Amino acid sequence: MNFYDAMNEVLEMRRYDFLTERRVDIRELIFEFIYRVLNWFFDNVNISMPYGGVQHVNLVATIFSVVAVIIVAIAAFVLIRSWLRSRVPQEHTLDDIFEELRTHTVAELLELSKNSPNLRTSVRFKYIAAILYLNERDIIEIKPSATNAIILRQIRSAAPKLSAPFSQIAHAFHLAWFGHKDLSGDELETLSTAVSEVIPHAK
Repeated sequence: MNFYDAMNEVLEMRRYDFLTERRVDIRELIFEFIYRVLNWFFDNVNISMPYGGVQHVNLVATIFSVVAVIIVAIAAFVLIRSWLRSRVPQEHTLDDIFEELRTHTVAELLELSKNSPNLRTSVRFKYIAAILYLNERDIIEIKPSATNAIILRQIRSAAPKLSAPFSQIAHAFHLAWFGHKDLSGDELETLSTAVSEVIPHAK
């Protein structure tokens, strides 16, 4: 084997892929792209691109690459944190409706629900009426800090048969009031049935 054959055989090894241009140097391509972007930027703001040889250009490209990676990492962190927070179910207390619980009767709340100008407030008044009725029957004890989970535990303890219909009422309330969702015909029928089970004289 002569010298040239031996040299060609050595150059066929993978370690020489960059030397023989069989493999693309991604790092060099990134630097070249960043250099072009910088050059375009400086040209558009009428500033001459600083010259200092390849090492200077690579240094500038490296700095911008590091800054870009940091920005991407921060953006990814913010997005992941927002996504994780959105997966955590929010707890809503009775604090927002406590005043209505104190100042209205069950009959008044049902009448307000019947005459409400929109579905959202109608469902809200049905929900409040159900809670007030259960409180008046000593099935639950309402406090501003109470949540549906707390109320359900009290219902399961004092009147287990009412836990399912109350869950349906609470679900409809959360969809309509907090989720701003329109209830389907089936969901409205389920809600009416549930309210009638919790409040027997409700229409």
